[in-house]
Amino acid sequence: MSKKSKSKPKVYNPSAAITVNGNVKSSATSTKNGANVTYNMDPYEQAAYDYAGKSFYDNLGKINVFSNDTIKSLNDQVGAYLNQGLDVVNNTYTPMIRDMQNDIARRFGNTSNSMFMDNLNDIESKRAAAMSDLAQDVMAKRNELINNELSNRYNYLNFLNNYQNQVYSNMLQTLGVTNNLLNTNNSHLNNRTSSSNSSSGNTFSNTLGDVLNLASKTMGFFK
Repeated sequence: MSKKSKSKPKVYNPSAAITVNGNVKSSATSTKNGANVTYNMDPYEQAAYDYAGKSFYDNLGKINVFSNDTIKSLNDQVGAYLNQGLDVVNNTYTPMIRDMQNDIARRFGNTSNSMFMDNLNDIESKRAAAMSDLAQDVMAKRNELINNELSNRYNYLNFLNNYQNQVYSNMLQTLGVTNNLLNTNNSHLNNRTSSSNSSSGNTFSNTLGDVLNLASKTMGFFK
């Protein structure tokens, strides 16, 4: 009859840690109820993480609100674009009108003739079309500037959010590695203990088997 050995309670390694450049980045403490795992931010990492969170919060509520300074800046850019367009139109059509006046005056002595008026009307029609195109371009430029401003703001918020998420993800991964390291240490420790107990049990069983085998052979002599 074999004797069953009592199972011993698990043995726990008290702690495990990950160090970076001599500083403890993450640590874990083993208990009977599980593991307590800690992640340590260095001061710069903590400051950057806090800044990203605060900046995201501060800008979220006013992302679609333009301050007076922002409006002035956009209007100044639109005004500059408009003036540049006006310069192009004027530089294109004013010399044409002046050259035509000089040519008609030289040939006919004055500009009061049908040829001049027809040519003038044609130039004015083209200039009006150019001004109309310029007005549409200015509106398109205004919308482009507004969209760029909003896009930059949303990209900034996305950057802040992604940064915090990445830090959080890295923290969870580091905590997971630390916890796995602790579990591995505990597993090896308990395997050694179990192996030691198993070896002791096998010795007892083998010895008992040898005794029974010897007794069986001895009883065979009396058959």
